[in-house]
Amino acid sequence: MAQTNSNAKPKPHKVRGTGTYVGDEFTFTPYEQGEPAQRNVKTTKGGKVYETSSEKKPLKVAYLTCAADAADPWNEYTSQLKKLGIKPQKPVAQPDSLRVVKELGLECWLDEKKNMVTFTGTIDLLKHPRDWQAEVLRQVQLVVRRLPASDRFNKMINLIKFGGTKK
Repeated sequence: MAQTNSNAKPKPHKVRGTGTYVGDEFTFTPYEQGEPAQRNVKTTKGGKVYETSSEKKPLKVAYLTCAADAADPWNEYTSQLKKLGIKPQKPVAQPDSLRVVKELGLECWLDEKKNMVTFTGTIDLLKHPRDWQAEVLRQVQLVVRRLPASDRFNKMINLIKFGGTKK
């Protein structure tokens, strides 16, 4: 026969509420069951979106995460947003008006306002499974040959060299 311990105290339960002292007297009033602080919650691996239930100004809140050493954090963030039902309005691609080179898997953009050159290379690994390093080198050499052929690039370099544009 199992013995019961009559001296056992019940386990304490945490309850949210308000405690008030009036003189030496203490009263406790538990919070009412209210509306949750987060509504329309959507989660995905690494991300969460919800709306707040604030009376003053409801907000839409998004939390996104990615690895610190991620190769393309922007792509990870945008894919999480898409999974959560928020689609970015602007395209991620550079505008065509800034492009100065586009050939053989290589694209270069020149942003004269920021004094920056951005270039990307695309390599088809099915065509170059063994010599992908040679293909990367070919594209880098193509950048070095094609950029000086651009009048816009030369004007910007000359302005920077001879003190026309400084940061």
